[in-house]
Amino acid sequence: MFNWLILGHIIFGLVAFAGSLLLALGFRTSFHSLTAVQKWGIGLSIGGLFATMAFVMFTAASLMPAILFTLAGIALLAVLMRKSARA
Repeated sequence: MFNWLILGHIIFGLVAFAGSLLLALGFRTSFHSLTAVQKWGIGLSIGGLFATMAFVMFTAASLMPAILFTLAGIALLAVLMRKSARA
């Protein structure tokens, strides 16, 4: 039986994933000039999305994909912070 709820969740999850990557890439050079609320908003959006994906991978698949998604999220946030510190 086909489940539309699962399909919608997958599609919107992929859109949110792409959006968080674009958000980080778009603000990587001007992140230092944002207010604290804006920085926290971007950081929590990216961190929350990668944490959600890691949790789903852990519960649905195994520990290795969860670790990979966690490391990818940390790396993305580190790139965002490092670029802002240099600017």
